[in-house]
Amino acid sequence: MVREFQSVIGKETRKQALERWDGKPDVIVACVGTGSNALGMFHEFIYDTDVRLVGVEAAGLGLESGRHSSALVKGEVGVYHGAISYLLQDDDGQIIQPHSIAAG
Repeated sequence: MVREFQSVIGKETRKQALERWDGKPDVIVACVGTGSNALGMFHEFIYDTDVRLVGVEAAGLGLESGRHSSALVKGEVGVYHGAISYLLQDDDGQIIQPHSIAAG
């Protein structure tokens, strides 16, 4: 459902690229975290093998600072709401708060 709602991002990107550059982009970069931005952008290009898709996580004040939101890079496998995922957690497996400068 989220992908469908956010699909306008990728559809509009494809449309504008074809109109302005007469072709698809070589690379698509989207921020990953909750997934809606990346899903909306990447879905339109997922079958285009000539378009490289790059997801970027928020590094906050730096990966070694401990103040970031990079669960895929610095997280460990854990269980949250019954789902196995990469999580930022303490030595006891408790979820720790990510750091973000984003609004909200």
